[in-house]
Amino acid sequence: MMPKLCDAKEVTETGREFRVTTAEGAWFVMIFQRGDGIVAYQNVCPHRFLSLSWAPDRFLIGDDGLLVCPHHGATFELDNGVCVQGPCEGDKLTPATVRIENGELWID
Repeated sequence: MMPKLCDAKEVTETGREFRVTTAEGAWFVMIFQRGDGIVAYQNVCPHRFLSLSWAPDRFLIGDDGLLVCPHHGATFELDNGVCVQGPCEGDKLTPATVRIENGELWID
């Protein structure tokens, strides 16, 4: 059984970060509210495989709504995970599968 992350209402447009531990190991997931839904990705930039958070549970979101890598300035569309500018342009973030059940957010 995969872990509960939080109550769904705790996820905002500025994002949340969670450490997930499975039989395969530990990894970090970042989750953002987008309109009426949410999007989730592994917290790893495809350029140098560094975290996209600048501090624990903190992300840079530009005025244009794009996620900005704090290390090399790559920018990502949150709706689809595509890098639209920077050293990994055209690459995509790795999606994470989450679900909302009874107002709680779970990772699959």
